[in-house]
Amino acid sequence: MTKDGIDTMAQQIATIVDHATTATGSQSPSTDSLDLTTLPERLDDEMLARVTAIAEAPLAPLPTCDSQTFAQALRMMLAVLPKRQSDEVSGELFVAAYQRALGGYPKPAIQHLCDRAIETCRWFPTVAECLEILSTWRRTDEAVLRKVKAERLARDERAARSRRPWGPTSAFRVTQAEIDAMSPQMIELGLSCGALVERDGNVIPAPEA
Repeated sequence: MTKDGIDTMAQQIATIVDHATTATGSQSPSTDSLDLTTLPERLDDEMLARVTAIAEAPLAPLPTCDSQTFAQALRMMLAVLPKRQSDEVSGELFVAAYQRALGGYPKPAIQHLCDRAIETCRWFPTVAECLEILSTWRRTDEAVLRKVKAERLARDERAARSRRPWGPTSAFRVTQAEIDAMSPQMIELGLSCGALVERDGNVIPAPEA
């Protein structure tokens, strides 16, 4: 494809994407004021509830890719990757087909598609090949990292609370003879919940405080 052909197709891409973006709009991710980086090691009930709400809230979708980035990605792939001789579809119909299939993806996904296609494809990818590449994209934006951190904080707090009833003051204490008769699975459970501890290669009851 000549440079003039690429430029013409890029203009068609921009026109079609502009129309689609205006029609569909985008949704901004929600915000939350809680700073997860300054929380104490242990969370009270109110703080745990707030962290859990962040962890369980669905992620707001990223805005769809803007027309300039979408056009640039297709133009870059067209400049680097030759089209198959069997590809008879071109021009506006070609652009429309790719826009219909790929236009709803966010900017980071389209950038991922462009990079991976240039690195791994010998020919300009078909729509099906583009969708396959896009299936390997994963969100790593701030909202995702925040959600993952909230999930970890909530999980750690619940794990700490689940160990508390089995601590040294619990009435559910075991003797060394009972430990010696336990299966490996029960010993592992006892170690994980804090009822048992390992000292010098031996498993013993958790010491009194």
